[in-house]
Amino acid sequence: MRRKSLAATLSLIFLLSPVLTLTASAHWEFHDVFGQYLFGYTGVESAYEYENEVKNINHIKTNVTTLSSEWTTNLSGDFNLHNGAGNKVAIFLDNILFQSDTPAWYLRPDYRYVFDYWYNINKAYLTPDRVAFLIISSEANNARIPNASIDTATAYVKSKLPSLPTVVGYGFGDGAVDVSGALPVQPDGFAFWRYATLHPEDPSSQFQQRLNYFKTHIDVSRQRLIIVFDAHFAPYHLSAGITQDMLGPMAVRYANIAHSEPLVVGMVGFTWQGFGDTLGLRDVAQGVRDYNRQASCILLPCP
Repeated sequence: MRRKSLAATLSLIFLLSPVLTLTASAHWEFHDVFGQYLFGYTGVESAYEYENEVKNINHIKTNVTTLSSEWTTNLSGDFNLHNGAGNKVAIFLDNILFQSDTPAWYLRPDYRYVFDYWYNINKAYLTPDRVAFLIISSEANNARIPNASIDTATAYVKSKLPSLPTVVGYGFGDGAVDVSGALPVQPDGFAFWRYATLHPEDPSSQFQQRLNYFKTHIDVSRQRLIIVFDAHFAPYHLSAGITQDMLGPMAVRYANIAHSEPLVVGMVGFTWQGFGDTLGLRDVAQGVRDYNRQASCILLPCP
């Protein structure tokens, strides 16, 4: 009797889901079946300070954050702090799988050995309850990494960690490498951004053009999308006529887009910690962070 009730409940949830026309993906079941989302930030220098500033001071609801890693990095301390605060982590694997070079990055000849070394250090923490997804490359187009190399690297990571989603990032802006053809087939999802778009909901905006490209080029049976949004203030914002105060409403607009698009499973803001002439979210006007709290509550349950 319990099984029948559970089956009926899950069936009802699926019928009411915004993605009822899609096949639920095992890696994205939290979204496809249960209507949940990811929301968080990149740019975490200190796990303790980040969790305290976001959660306790600014009351922004998050459930994911990103971690950078080298092939010798032991991430156990960061895992414990972020997981303990209710956040899963998304881990950048760029420097583990690929070698930086000009004009293009390339797959490391020893990528299997290097990845295995990192995997053996951190494998106790590389579980679905701790990790939201693995980032194979953060800017595959601008690093000029061929699809074949992305697929080779992704396939190997998946052979070791089949239960964790793999994601590839694409960045678009002035001087970015354009993408118009096929996408890699191995990744489980793609994260992308087009910063300094004041109204990303405008059908004629460059953001919408990129969103439509990904929607029509992914395998909708198993690949999903993550929006990377402006959680920073840089000179190119000013060049586009965008002031600090405008960033807050932009975050809300992005959250509404994420909530309305069945293929989008969440948002990650770049960046909490600033660098150079770029202010992170922690350094901009308080009103911007207040709007980010509102954006987080569009996607995540808030008190």
